[in-house]
Amino acid sequence: DAIPLPLIVFDRNGGIVYRNEYAISRFSSYEQIDYIQSFESILLMEQNQLIANLDRAFTVKLGEFISLPLPYTKERIRFSRIDDNLAMLIIVEDKEAVYKEIPQEKLEREKTIPTEELRQRFHSLIDENPDGIAFVDEHLQLTLINQALHQMLGYSLDDLKHFPAQVVEYETILTIGRHFELALHGDQRPYEIEASDVHGNRVHLLIKTIPIHTNGQFRGAYKIVKDITEFKSAQLDALDQAEQLRSLIDSIPEFIIFKDEYGRIIEMNAYAKRIFGIEEGKYKGITCEELNCSNIDAHHLLKYNANTDQLAWKQQTKVEYEYQLELASGEMATFEIIKAPTFHSNGKRKYLIAIGRDISERKEVERELIETQELIESIFTNNADAISVSNLDKEIIQVNPAFKKLYGYTDGDIITHLHDIYPDQNKEEANRIIKAVLDGEGVVDFETVRVKKDGTQIDVSVTYSPIKDHEGNVTAMSAITRDIRDRKKTDELLLRSEKLSAIGQLAAAVAHEVRNPLTSVKGFIQLYKDRINDEILELMLSEMDRIEGIINEFLSLARPQAVTYQQIDIMALTRNVVSLMNPELLLNKVNVRTAFHTPSLMMHCEKNQITQVLMNVIKNGIESMPDGGLLSITTCNSDTHLFIEITDKGVGIPKDRLERLGEPFFSNKDTGTGLGLVVCYKIIHEHHGTIHFDSTVGVGTVVTITLPLQR
Repeated sequence: DAIPLPLIVFDRNGGIVYRNEYAISRFSSYEQIDYIQSFESILLMEQNQLIANLDRAFTVKLGEFISLPLPYTKERIRFSRIDDNLAMLIIVEDKEAVYKEIPQEKLEREKTIPTEELRQRFHSLIDENPDGIAFVDEHLQLTLINQALHQMLGYSLDDLKHFPAQVVEYETILTIGRHFELALHGDQRPYEIEASDVHGNRVHLLIKTIPIHTNGQFRGAYKIVKDITEFKSAQLDALDQAEQLRSLIDSIPEFIIFKDEYGRIIEMNAYAKRIFGIEEGKYKGITCEELNCSNIDAHHLLKYNANTDQLAWKQQTKVEYEYQLELASGEMATFEIIKAPTFHSNGKRKYLIAIGRDISERKEVERELIETQELIESIFTNNADAISVSNLDKEIIQVNPAFKKLYGYTDGDIITHLHDIYPDQNKEEANRIIKAVLDGEGVVDFETVRVKKDGTQIDVSVTYSPIKDHEGNVTAMSAITRDIRDRKKTDELLLRSEKLSAIGQLAAAVAHEVRNPLTSVKGFIQLYKDRINDEILELMLSEMDRIEGIINEFLSLARPQAVTYQQIDIMALTRNVVSLMNPELLLNKVNVRTAFHTPSLMMHCEKNQITQVLMNVIKNGIESMPDGGLLSITTCNSDTHLFIEITDKGVGIPKDRLERLGEPFFSNKDTGTGLGLVVCYKIIHEHHGTIHFDSTVGVGTVVTITLPLQR
């Protein structure tokens, strides 16, 4: 395209493979011509002469050409071979014809011009000619060179006459002589040689020999010499660049196919030949649909490829699509195919490039990535633990459904910042955690407190992990939060159970050691009761009974009780307990209000133990109201559990003391041992139930006993 000459490339059949911009602009009205025979009217040459010389072009050596005059013009046609399948035609200016053209009437006038004047004109023409000119006489001796030839080589006439070996090699001298003989016999074809100038630089010369005859006698010849060094250099550079481009294209692991405007293949790279199983030289000038593939089942790709070609031409932009092919190995390969059209400046089609890249591995990676993403999404969405992702500015990016459920948010709520779930006293905790994550320290099972949407604080265990980019930089962090409220309750129950076990062992030992001497002391007191003051005796016996009661409570913790579980009407049992406690209620000015949801409800339990629990709780309620008050007893049940709620209007229990209820030897009473509630917890636990205290100082206490209806 860069050559400022009309250039056309033909195949062996005369089909046009390529035309450069100069050829298109010159023969624009003949754009649709397909074969060289049709150029008869353009080139003004006989058809058989044109075809014959095209055939001759495939016989000349690379770098040589056949030159023909273009009739009725000052131009010549040069045919040269590109390879075994392609030949090139270039139209160049015939400088010799330009300089030889002299109007006939001027020649007639010059017949009368004196010889000396003619000689001066002749020498002026020779000296001012831009091409090099050399004359040889009939003895083939060099007699004259013009200024242009001297400047071209830097040698004088004497140098060229006496030292030709300095200018050209011996083989070149023989070539010059051979072409001189051909010129004498009418074959004046131009030929190329290499010479050395006076500085030793290689110079490419194009020479044409024209014999001189006067009156039928040979008088010598003159040679027209053109310096084509720059042209040859550009030609070699173009060939070198073409070879480099060919090597580059052949090394690309993608199939590349060049097509002309009619879909005929101009060229394809080595990868395309290999995967389609195409032999060298058996693809040019035909369409993809006509290819005979051997190694790959590409029938559908090649058969229907014209559809995508037409789409690319129509849209005048590249078309991309994917196609699956069965390889010779039997494996399926996915190709990403791109077709890109190119147009002439006048908008007409020029050529189209089809590029196919094997993306099977990429598709497999994409499939694995999608599966991994789906797996991660499933784990993230369906995880029972709360998961959140936040950036380094403590802004929450994403949360899972369990997170919203744990913190009491709905799907329409937006959680924007970590501080939204941090208690006021823990605001700085986020900064410490992010610093630890950035430092690469793991934060695993960190137990802390978080805040729900309604302001309720909950105990949680959180594990923080860094999220890194492809360069290993921490860009965000994930937090997996687990609700440990139930676990803490379990731990508390376990601790309480361990305490009960320890108390039981201690109780067994203490009761055994204390009961024997206590019996002796009590016996001696009764033996000497006549000698002791009645008030002192009553006090001593009262205290002895109190000690014996404590020991019995110890024994109830220490030794397994002989219990008999049976079906009991729990509602009747509760009413009986209230009746038994009625005298004490009246004595302490406590009114009882009962709200039993049903008159009868059967439950499998140990009658005496449940009675002991109810009496103990009612007694505690009476003692919490020293000035009297209201005691409410309410029952209800679900399908599986019975709920007994005993409410007093007493002094209440402070929060710090409420948490310690049920511990041995801890009591809100000045004279209490705390063993009563320990026994209650033990009984309810053995019945697989729970007992819960909720109290406010100055308002009262609510005790909720939960028992299973069936065991």
